[in-house]
Amino acid sequence: MSTIQNTPFTVVDKAPLQLQMWWYDLGEDGQKWVTKHLGALTDIMKIKPRDDLIEALVTFWDPVHNVFRFSDFELTPTLEEIAGYSGFGRDLRNQELIFPRALSVHRFFDLLNISKQIRKTNVVEGCCSFYFLYSRFGQPNGFEMHEKGLNNKQNKDTWQIHRRFAFIMAFLGIMVFPNEKRTIDTRIARVVQVLTTKEHHTLAPVILSDIYRALTLCKSGAKFFEGCNILLQMWLIEHLRHHPKFMSYGPNKDNFIESYEERVKDYNSRRGGSLDIPPKIFKCKSN
Repeated sequence: MSTIQNTPFTVVDKAPLQLQMWWYDLGEDGQKWVTKHLGALTDIMKIKPRDDLIEALVTFWDPVHNVFRFSDFELTPTLEEIAGYSGFGRDLRNQELIFPRALSVHRFFDLLNISKQIRKTNVVEGCCSFYFLYSRFGQPNGFEMHEKGLNNKQNKDTWQIHRRFAFIMAFLGIMVFPNEKRTIDTRIARVVQVLTTKEHHTLAPVILSDIYRALTLCKSGAKFFEGCNILLQMWLIEHLRHHPKFMSYGPNKDNFIESYEERVKDYNSRRGGSLDIPPKIFKCKSN
């Protein structure tokens, strides 16, 4: 086992209470609409983060080959596993990639049906605050509070539709593609537009590449894990415990995030930055 000490860093420690309240306020119809486009991904809000496990895991990361190197084997999260957790695993080979593209402040406002009269200073360096979205779309009275700041043709029903769109953006920006400043990248609005208007597109490759990138940056001393640490944590614990049988990530209706706690309830690990690596439980060995 490696004895290299990494620089401590922070991770997304939990879903903000306001984000959870927003989710419940969407109601059954709103939640079904979000789930249609995000799969089971919103269920990561129910998982308790373990920053100590992620910090210990970074020690073993090989940024050149994008694998974890342990004593006599190597391992890495795969596209199929990330897609399987999120529910994006169905027919993955025929899904198209989503490329986050930069967009103007006015285009960002258009996607959210926000008036262009709103000050551009609400968007700084391509990011907006969580509160900017929550105050307009998260709060139950957001329409009444910000009606003059929405497009003239906006009404309560239209606002409800954009409220769901804004929730997906806020959720992805806070829980899946976080940054150290805890702001939300406006490019995510374009990602959400593709997810909600086009078929056969998947987020899985972007999620996995962000995890790889975050591991590499933290290995180099970054202070914040800018990837989905909860999915990585789930993947790690599943692979550290002895499975009575391996999970199948093929096309099915199972919610692997929802059933995660039940699958790993018999697993206990030490806190404090160490990993219990069972020997030779993986078949993939390093050369």
